[in-house]
Amino acid sequence: MAETAKNPSAQACNLNLELSSALGLWANALPRLRSELGGDAYRAWIEPLRLVALDAGAVTFAAPNAYAVSRLTTEYLHRLQARWSALDPTGRRVKLVVADLDLNHGHLDINLHQDVCETNSETHTSHQDVGGVLEPIELSAFAKTFANYEVGEANRVAVAIARGISEGPSTGDLVYFHGLHGVGKTHLLEAIVAQIREKSPKKRVLLLTAQRFLNEFQAALRERETIPFKAALRGADLLLIDDLQLICGKTATQDEFFQTLDDLISRGRTVVCSADVAIDGLQGLNARMRCVLQGGFIAKINEPDFELRRAIAKRKTSELNARRGGFDLPDEALDLIAARVTGTGRAVEGALKQVFAASALIGREASMELVVEALAGNWSPPEKSVPDETIKRRVAAFYDMTIEDLVSQRRHRAVARPRQVAMYFCKRLTRRSFPDIGQRFGGRDHTTVMHAVKRIEDLAAQDAAFAAELQEIGRKITE
Repeated sequence: MAETAKNPSAQACNLNLELSSALGLWANALPRLRSELGGDAYRAWIEPLRLVALDAGAVTFAAPNAYAVSRLTTEYLHRLQARWSALDPTGRRVKLVVADLDLNHGHLDINLHQDVCETNSETHTSHQDVGGVLEPIELSAFAKTFANYEVGEANRVAVAIARGISEGPSTGDLVYFHGLHGVGKTHLLEAIVAQIREKSPKKRVLLLTAQRFLNEFQAALRERETIPFKAALRGADLLLIDDLQLICGKTATQDEFFQTLDDLISRGRTVVCSADVAIDGLQGLNARMRCVLQGGFIAKINEPDFELRRAIAKRKTSELNARRGGFDLPDEALDLIAARVTGTGRAVEGALKQVFAASALIGREASMELVVEALAGNWSPPEKSVPDETIKRRVAAFYDMTIEDLVSQRRHRAVARPRQVAMYFCKRLTRRSFPDIGQRFGGRDHTTVMHAVKRIEDLAAQDAAFAAELQEIGRKITE
């Protein structure tokens, strides 16, 4: 023991062992803290903490700013202490300090221990090593990134803007994404954060829900800690606020947000907001805020079309298969889900999880029959069920041709377009799948039917005269 005391290298080595042990305890504590506190509180307060010092009596964690230390001390320190005490046999107490941390990689600006810093670099735990121990805890196999964000006509512009934000320098711009709940706004914001953390880890990026902004601001007012709160927000290089509609009508919170936004943009920082509605639809928004938002980049994320829904279904199938091998869906099942589960990407994801539960979790093959059975209550029923023979007969009559021509192998435009129209109405007005419809039109492949439906939808959207013609045919079929 005396020899160790005289040998700085031995002291450093012992400290490294203790530090490694402490980091292991912290790694074990994190999942339990997440379970106890919930995802939002964990990400807000626990995830940014870094173990920065250790001695016989205390373990010290660094938080990014004074406001965080204040909130942790008043609301979460007792939980931290309880969880740590349950794992650490030495009975150390938990201490909190403020430090300038790179939250993405765990680099510390304060020394772990003077003896460690003076020893040879091969024998001590470096700042990068500390980050390396904790980093796997923060990562998720299914993190929301650009790589797993499916792009289509519904979101192409929004994705291009988001990529520009994540790959370029701060420009002092305001960006406003809007679209229905479930179209992928939050995923897009998190993808921006993930990209910046990978490419520009020195940037200070802050992503908050508007509800959390509201809660934190009100807590800061109650505790008379508004200065640290403002400093934490205005120190960001990029501020992202999700679900902005939640603070509209909250006068004091809305004013604080405006002041934060004005301060950041005036200093060349970027602010990104998302909401469920367009700016004009934000109820309770004051005229000043409305004017500022309308001067930014605005991009709507629409509900996905068939092709994008299918891509989402395929992606989610792969992710579910990664959880439990052997879960796969035939192409016609993906087609069916994409065609019948309309609405947002979240609706498609929910449908896939129902099929997953009915298949992989109980060991049944994900066949076409199982998909239909699992999602029997999910299909959007046609407004009126019509026999496919009636559809073919009335479409043929409208275009002055025979049913035999309609189902023939002829590809002339005069025949092909009416055939596509008939396939389109079979998809809309019957419960038949793409392969089934294809068989009833001369044994065609399901992809031919998919193309026909997409082609007719596109033409109706682009050509008002054709849309009116389609409406007239639909009226004749269902009358």
